[in-house]
Amino acid sequence: MFFINELQKIRNDNSGKIGVFIDMDGVVADYRFGEGKNIENNVPGTYLNKRPISTAINILKEVNNAFDFDMYILSSCRHDEQAIEKSKWLEKNMPFIDKKHQLFVVSNTFEDRKMLKINKIKEIMENKYDKVIMIDDTHDILFLAIKNLGDKVIPYHVITLFD
Repeated sequence: MFFINELQKIRNDNSGKIGVFIDMDGVVADYRFGEGKNIENNVPGTYLNKRPISTAINILKEVNNAFDFDMYILSSCRHDEQAIEKSKWLEKNMPFIDKKHQLFVVSNTFEDRKMLKINKIKEIMENKYDKVIMIDDTHDILFLAIKNLGDKVIPYHVITLFD
């Protein structure tokens, strides 16, 4: 309920269009410690078999139904094939996210992927959104968003979704 109340305040304080950018791994799909080798080696099925984080998904579904925000998944991958698997996972576990709003950035380095995510938000924001809400499980990315987007971004760590 806390997160829903936060979004209501944001809606009340902003008359313009708002976009919501949600990370996938560790936010709506389980990220298990030690699976990095499978990701690095591009093992097929690594993303298709991830456990959905039902509580987060249900809250985001409620947000989707209650607010006029455009919701995006913005996820990073090391390989193009992983983006395809993630898209299939989303179709199965989060069908309320429009396929056109499934965004994936691909790079071999974590530092590149962080900046690619911020640049993707900037690109989509331009002339479309007055504010964006960003939900991620990585503090570095949230701080980078603040640094690059300033007061146009409202960052939330995933834990804020849970009461």
